[in-house]
Amino acid sequence: MPVPTDAISDRPGWRPMRAMAARFVDWAVGTEGSSRSSALVRIGLAMLFWSRWAGELLLYRDQSPIGLFLAVNFFVATALLFVGYHSRIAALWTGSVGLAMYYYFGHQLGREPWTHHHAYLLAIAALLVALTPCGRSYSLDRYLAVIRAERSGHPPPAERGNLWGLRLIVMQLSVLYFFAAFDKTTYAFLSGARIEQIFLWYYAGSDYPAGLAWLATIVSPAVVALEYCLAFGLPFRRTRRYLVLPGLVFHAIIYVTLPVYTFSATMALLYLAYFDADAVDKVIARLQGIGLAAREGIS
Repeated sequence: MPVPTDAISDRPGWRPMRAMAARFVDWAVGTEGSSRSSALVRIGLAMLFWSRWAGELLLYRDQSPIGLFLAVNFFVATALLFVGYHSRIAALWTGSVGLAMYYYFGHQLGREPWTHHHAYLLAIAALLVALTPCGRSYSLDRYLAVIRAERSGHPPPAERGNLWGLRLIVMQLSVLYFFAAFDKTTYAFLSGARIEQIFLWYYAGSDYPAGLAWLATIVSPAVVALEYCLAFGLPFRRTRRYLVLPGLVFHAIIYVTLPVYTFSATMALLYLAYFDADAVDKVIARLQGIGLAAREGIS
């Protein structure tokens, strides 16, 4: 006779697993918190979209019907995302435009620079921020909500919401770091040969600098080890404190040494998703002097 599933899960050995699964589900889809970090990510993504593509999508660049259609959608969607009007719809619209640029215009029509991983990351990040309360702070949506509340005599709506979109961003970054490290876990990279090749291509040409081999041999496994640590350590508070600065320095070095476009800036912006949203809110309040004013009874 088969044992009922609930009976199996009630056995003592299964209880810790059930508790762990319940905590994970609560963390992933049941957590509510301040909307301010989500709003900062929303604004930053709009600016990164402009930084990467605005110059290429000016209306005079491609006056074909499809070129004009793409440009109009790009500028309208990103402008709405920046000011925060119908913010979540704007994020969905912006992310869809980004995916169209990556898959159709990039891979299908052959615009090679648009096929890079930084383009995909921007598009996915915009789609994921649509699942956050990104319009409840620093937005036209917030301003209009406050105006409506004042007219009806009600208090303004709380700047809070479900944070599962930020959790998905965390998972996306961890997957990105893991596979970046996994792809480098080869003899070609760990031996230093790949970094030597990159340095010669961009900097030295055919002149092989003295000491490059031993330096590349040291740097290569260090890069792989760091990326594995970032993949598994950044989501957890205890290890995050030791990894945030090395991660940001790592991306800064990549930015100033290699043509990675907006990738480093996007990663730095998305680091906000790792931090507790209420803790970010407290830091913002402290920077604005709100916490001090509250303690001193200043209105």
